[in-house]
Amino acid sequence: MRITEYPIEVYQDFEKAVQGDAKFLEKLMKDGYPEWAAFANGILGDEQAIMWLIKNGYPEMGILANGMDDEPAAMKWLKEHPSPFYHCFCQATKNDKDAIAWLENYFPAFAILSKAIRKSMLQRIKRETFWYKINW
Repeated sequence: MRITEYPIEVYQDFEKAVQGDAKFLEKLMKDGYPEWAAFANGILGDEQAIMWLIKNGYPEMGILANGMDDEPAAMKWLKEHPSPFYHCFCQATKNDKDAIAWLENYFPAFAILSKAIRKSMLQRIKRETFWYKINW
């Protein structure tokens, strides 16, 4: 199934999962959409989830997760793919206004998902780069 052809409920569950709600990661798994759970985990920095996607028939999702993390080979693949969807979706997560506008015209659900992903990625960056922690 193409990434753009899933039921809307999958996208809604993914949006919550990528924001860190483990209940929705489990729901995606239980409902038969492990690729979306792995995609959420991959976006949140889980390299094993990305490898799982690539090895289990969802390379586009793995490449997207890597592209959202600015991995050069993934970005090259996304730019060269015949469909502009993948590159626009990736760029929309980086707040590229043209990419967001394109998604809003052709794949509005993914414009919404790109905003949720961006928010989650910014939280991930803060968690990974804020070095000062207080041990209580």
